Amino acid sequence: MRWKWSTQKKEGTPPPVPCGGFTLVELLVSLAILALLAAVLCVSFVRARQMAQETACRSNLRAWGAAFHAYALDHKGFFPHTDDVRRSDKSGLADSPHNHCYIDELPPYMGDRPWREYPNGEKPKSGFWQCPAAKVRPDKEYNYSPSKAGYHSYAMNSYLAHDFDYGMGGHITDYRYSYLNLAMCESPAQTILLFEQTVDPRGSVLGNRFRIRAAGYQTAEDVTALSVRHRRILGKEGGNLLFVDGHVQWRDEVWAKQRSDIPARNDLEWYPFVF
Repeated sequence: MRWKWSTQKKEGTPPPVPCGGFTLVELLVSLAILALLAAVLCVSFVRARQMAQETACRSNLRAWGAAFHAYALDHKGFFPHTDDVRRSDKSGLADSPHNHCYIDELPPYMGDRPWREYPNGEKPKSGFWQCPAAKVRPDKEYNYSPSKAGYHSYAMNSYLAHDFDYGMGGHITDYRYSYLNLAMCESPAQTILLFEQTVDPRGSVLGNRFRIRAAGYQTAEDVTALSVRHRRILGKEGGNLLFVDGHVQWRDEVWAKQRSDIPARNDLEWYPFVF
């Protein structure tokens, strides 16, 4: 028996559906949508990382603030010194004030050891010591070695101690004190205690007229060492400040480029009291 193939169309059978694909226009539209979504996600990721860094930075400064005040309670209202032993010392004292810098006196209040007890090459690069948004350049761009000697992305306000003429502009000679006492500070909520300093030798906001090859080296600095590292939603750049009273605030206007390198003597943001 032979089988015969019938070519006759059965009734009720739907017509064949053509096998289609994306047209070039559809493909391009799809790729454009995917690219847009990727860009949005990338921006969101970057912004989330920036917010996390700023939050961590604020937390670091609060920890320093609490340590400053705990120290003051133990030392009759006095804060530790602004500068460590690497800064020029004209005191002539065997027990120099620079031996009692905040980076050595305060870490035990935060469960860590003094900076000087960390060997070269093992200086802290994270935790409450450093702003997570601070980026260090290669050693060859500095006149010191950040990878060995360490660096400081926070700096204490140099004008809080006047036992030598640093940052006084050459016109102040009455060196009054080495340690700030809280009772002497006229406006603790207005006076800057710690600020974010540049660690980039290519310059800071106010010091960008020249290369700062010692960027991040000192524990205390003046206005020229200010650096912005955080950006807000509307695009403004600024940074976190710790004030003498212990509160932390994000600010942008303090980094104004037109500001004088040396503040006026009645500027209570930098000077604890008016001379």
